[in-house]
Amino acid sequence: MIDVLWLPGTGFSSGPDGISAEFGRRLDPTRFRFRVLRYPASYGGFAPSYADSREAGMAELITAVSKAPGRVVVGGYSQGAGIAGDLAEGSGRVFDGKVVACALISDPSRPPGAGMPGRPVASGYGISGARGSMSVPTWWAAAEGDPITALPEGNPLRSIADMSEYFSFQSPGDAHRWMESLADRCRRNAWQRWWSPENWRTWGGAMAYARGYLVDGKHTTDYLLHGHAQALAETVNREVRS
Repeated sequence: MIDVLWLPGTGFSSGPDGISAEFGRRLDPTRFRFRVLRYPASYGGFAPSYADSREAGMAELITAVSKAPGRVVVGGYSQGAGIAGDLAEGSGRVFDGKVVACALISDPSRPPGAGMPGRPVASGYGISGARGSMSVPTWWAAAEGDPITALPEGNPLRSIADMSEYFSFQSPGDAHRWMESLADRCRRNAWQRWWSPENWRTWGGAMAYARGYLVDGKHTTDYLLHGHAQALAETVNREVRS
């Protein structure tokens, strides 16, 4: 039995969101054990910052991989996909073959052209930038128009990812750390180039992508209505050998 260690999306700290649950239901239960891990799954405000939530999620995932009795597949949705993808980038060096594959839904660091067999590839790439090469076979479910994982280069929405990583008012210290992180980005010139003149033509599309996220279900219901979550589970069933 192969454990599928899964991190759900933002706001689901103690159980799976609907998209994650659908993915888990479509896995072959005779070969895979779907395990949803708990972590803050927060995005700042008066909760832990996105960066702190990711750090806690990574610690939980590393522990779960280490304690798993056999081979594992790691994965997640949205914030959880970002964490699982980061682990999968270096898992071959750390876990010596224990992590055999990675499955990601709406990865905020999806590289351009990344997808899964037999499905159309979404345009753009992740709102946080594009991750590097993976150390294990990895498949991405990406809905066209989802700004978290399929955002055009230069879209101004990328500034949200750059500015909000450490955003939190949970304590005065957290607020101070957020301001320090912005100052550090300025010193290092570590901003995605949404402001560059060659990218001005994409500014007009920012509102459309924001609407896709907030109103049109591009980041949520599209993954169910268009079969993306189901197709990713079927890919895992087919590609991961017992």
